Amino acid sequence: MARKPKSKVKPLPFGHKLVLNQWIVSLFGLDPLKGHKDGKRTLRPMQPLAKTVKDAPEGMTSENLHHFYKALDLHLQEGTEITRADLLRYEHNIVSHTLAINEKRDRPIVWKYYQWLSLLFAEIYLDRFFADRAALLDSLNAYVNAFDKYWTDEGYETGITPYELDDLNKLCLQNATGSGKTLLMHVNFLQFRQYASKSPLKHDLTRTVLITPNEQLSLQHAREMKGSNIVASRLLTDSGDLLSSGKNGLRQVDFTEVTKLGDTDGPNVIATRNLGDQNLLLVDEAHRGMGSQEERGWFRSRARLSEKGFVFEYSATLKEAVTAAKRPDIEASYAKTILFDYSYRYFYEDGYGKDYRIFNLPRTFSQLEFSYLTACLLSFYQQLKLYEDKQSNYAPYNIEKPLWVFVGSSVTKAVSQKKNKKTGEVSVKVDDTVSDVGKIIKFIAAFLENEAASASEVERIIRGNAEETGLLDENGGDIFAGGFVYLHQLMLREGWKPGDLFRDILEKLFQNRAGGELSIARIKGDENEIMLRVGQAEKPFGLINVGDASGLATHIAEQEFDNVAVLESEFAETMFGQINLSSSPVNLLIGSKRFVEGWDCWRVSTLGLMHVGKSEGAQIIQLFGRGVRLKGHDWSLQRSGFATPTHQPELIQYVETLNVFGIEADFMERFRKFLEEEELPRNDQKQVFTVPLTVTYDFGQRLKVLRPRKKRGDGREYDFKRDGAVPELTLVPDKIRQKGVVIDWYPRIQSIESKKGTKLGAKEETVFAEGHLAFLDYDDLFFRLEKFKRERTWHNLNISKPMIKALLSDRTWYKVIVPSGKMEFSDFGNVALWQEMAAELLQKFAEEYYNYCKAAFIEPRLELREIEAGEGSLPEAGEYQLIVDASEVALINDIQSLTREITARKKGILRAGDLKGCIFGTHLYEPVLHAAKGSKIQIAPVSLNESEFQFLDDLRLFIEKDQARLAAEGIELFLLRNESRGRGVGFFEAGNFYPDFLLWLVKDGSQHLAFVEPHGLQHEGPGHKKIEFHQVIKGIQARLVSENVILNSFIVTPTRFGRLNWGKTIQELEDMHVFFMEDSQATYVASIIDRMAA
Repeated sequence: MARKPKSKVKPLPFGHKLVLNQWIVSLFGLDPLKGHKDGKRTLRPMQPLAKTVKDAPEGMTSENLHHFYKALDLHLQEGTEITRADLLRYEHNIVSHTLAINEKRDRPIVWKYYQWLSLLFAEIYLDRFFADRAALLDSLNAYVNAFDKYWTDEGYETGITPYELDDLNKLCLQNATGSGKTLLMHVNFLQFRQYASKSPLKHDLTRTVLITPNEQLSLQHAREMKGSNIVASRLLTDSGDLLSSGKNGLRQVDFTEVTKLGDTDGPNVIATRNLGDQNLLLVDEAHRGMGSQEERGWFRSRARLSEKGFVFEYSATLKEAVTAAKRPDIEASYAKTILFDYSYRYFYEDGYGKDYRIFNLPRTFSQLEFSYLTACLLSFYQQLKLYEDKQSNYAPYNIEKPLWVFVGSSVTKAVSQKKNKKTGEVSVKVDDTVSDVGKIIKFIAAFLENEAASASEVERIIRGNAEETGLLDENGGDIFAGGFVYLHQLMLREGWKPGDLFRDILEKLFQNRAGGELSIARIKGDENEIMLRVGQAEKPFGLINVGDASGLATHIAEQEFDNVAVLESEFAETMFGQINLSSSPVNLLIGSKRFVEGWDCWRVSTLGLMHVGKSEGAQIIQLFGRGVRLKGHDWSLQRSGFATPTHQPELIQYVETLNVFGIEADFMERFRKFLEEEELPRNDQKQVFTVPLTVTYDFGQRLKVLRPRKKRGDGREYDFKRDGAVPELTLVPDKIRQKGVVIDWYPRIQSIESKKGTKLGAKEETVFAEGHLAFLDYDDLFFRLEKFKRERTWHNLNISKPMIKALLSDRTWYKVIVPSGKMEFSDFGNVALWQEMAAELLQKFAEEYYNYCKAAFIEPRLELREIEAGEGSLPEAGEYQLIVDASEVALINDIQSLTREITARKKGILRAGDLKGCIFGTHLYEPVLHAAKGSKIQIAPVSLNESEFQFLDDLRLFIEKDQARLAAEGIELFLLRNESRGRGVGFFEAGNFYPDFLLWLVKDGSQHLAFVEPHGLQHEGPGHKKIEFHQVIKGIQARLVSENVILNSFIVTPTRFGRLNWGKTIQELEDMHVFFMEDSQATYVASIIDRMAA
């Protein structure tokens, strides 16, 4: 019988090879080798672990522990290699380092879930590295064996060999540009220093060296390290004996550039032998070193410096660089050292960074040059105009002033070299065609010179007349369809003709409404910068930043472009260092790729790429990463659709999108392939669908809502900050004294003591004695309290330093839960602990006191007022916008299907793929929409989340089932999704609580108004303010003296009862107005209605 032919062994993709990352995931009891077989979508092994913390709130609890830690601890299974004690110890270290880098910051760093996991993974690795290297090696190789067997059985070749001891001193983080790698580097340094300080390695390390690609990035790192309270200084190159002189170990960070490391000493070059091989290296943009022969020399230099030390490497594009290197040894090395992978795919899918649109003009460029570049200009001008016109609306979203960046492959004349294989002679050929930078200059000059032609072209593009412009996609459609909505609105609203728009472009983009000649002038004293001005404008509108500014100026002068004047060099300050500021007059930056790496700029919104080849892919992905950086609402780093506010401002998606224009750029096809490999949308074209949003509320129903009274003078509602007296932190009010402020330090101290093997006894309560107060630093407490106040924008709260000691001397309002040994005077190390406890007490009191003062002002001014149009209770938008990538055919079909059902007025729940809609007569507007979590469909105004939509559906089912009974008892029900902060109904008494729903029960002329909040409780306790609010609302009702309106509050939770360890029964929790959506799905809505009607 013939033997079955053996199937061909396939190479395993690099993304599946990250064995170090997978090994750490396995320590949590999860199997990283499961879930790889989804033929349609690749799931990363750490996804199940990330899921446990992803939805937890950011920031820390009152116990100074991250919510992420609480979430992971809750899901941690017994018997895993990472124990609860380990996890708490690691968390305490992370908190300690976080507080350290935040000490001097006005705006403290608050970690994202992926950043916290990165730091946790580093803790786990370093703990094992310093505790027992041999055991670490054995554990890693046990996983490698299982990994190799699994994939070999699946028909793949892994190329992963067992670890050796020399492999263990390197960790790499592959995190997307804009995801906060620099801050992780700072904490990684502190983490390593903490572990090394308790090991023999502390005395062996020569120094800590930060290696960057260029001097500009080095200086940027120095500034940022100073902000994190880390001492950093330049590594001097003029010392003959660097090995013994200035040995700093782990006390400070010495920075230098990779180009200054070599085999031998030279001008501005350090021979690596002079630095020794026992250094801690921090390598930024670590993908540099895998490319050219020169770069591979840098790679070897880095390796020599840390041979007996340790190295952390950081890059957004390790995968791309490894793939381009085509060296199995490098690929295997990085697969075994990448600790954490949060590359662009995951960054984008989580909603971080800007969206993007990709355009590319093929080699027919010369025929369409003017039209295409004009469209590029218009795209940027629209972003600039939106930013200026809607600045106040966009301010909470931290949108920076847009910047147009154009990158060319050639700066001066193109030069090519060809070697004769027989003779060895090299011939040089100079291409007399205009350089890429020159072509951009030529276009701008032509646009400025020919007003009529330019205005006409602008009109054709905005009107979408692609047949005239020639800007057609492969299907014959206008590639910019729907791309200039605001400019179209603007021309209609202002009654502008094309000439009017052209002159506004001159004023806003080119800084001179009068127009004129384009002038270029090199900045004297700087070899890289050229300023661009129009006519007699005072401010330059543009900047060219290249390696040879003088050569470029000469090149442009030789071309003799029309409407371009090359002026004598000017004495002026260099501008590139200030271009990252929104106050900079520069709107256009032109140059080579020299400023790509590490550039700290949030402004890039339109990116032009000319003649960029396939070999330059990693660099352009870096530049793309610069462009998609976004601060986001409340520094969330996320696009508005992901950042949780209910309403996003109109058209904000245009300034939250990076437009990428390729011109004869071969790389663009490679970039599209990159997006496809990462399973990301190409975003060549967006489609926007509208669904009518109709207010169905009959104002004759006269439903009432709770709002502050309106002032007689200006008709505005009373506002505490604007209208109230300025509160001063003073003696403790009786209400706060009765309730008391409690801080529990046992979890944190247990974390420290568990390392020593010490067990703590029963919890003890105490207060500060006079002796404790004498050791406190009151200046520090005052400044920390002021900082706490600023972070919460309590500008109307006065704090006096003498009052701090008076507050702490009053021992009737607080309790400190801490082991008695930590309050003893025999250990001076306790003083730092007392300082932290005092700071936490004062912050908690300040929050209680501020809300007490706010309540004292607002509560007497609350009233029940009928819902009115335009006052904020009902949505102002008349439609939903559903935005999706045009390539997502299935999602577009879902949207169209749902839209048809809504148009046909079908009642009930409407389903179409990721989308759900509900047309439900009880709700005051319709439809109500929901998109599945992680859906690629963006909905504005923001749709309901899963638990909110479930409550709405459960209420609908209850009404359908009990319709007859409700009618017989004369009960009518009305529901309204509450609006966002600043518009909807909120309660500061419950920590700025804006309940998701307002539910009215109308019977016999009386209104029963309930505030209903679908809310997970696994991170809360029974004393949470949202839960206690059911009692607070009764106090508000009593003060209103209204006979026909009764107020209530309910929490409905998707959390299972069994997940809560509160020591209470379901009945007891229902008496506290907490209802379980899963455990009591069939009855909980009826129970709420019964309690409202009682």
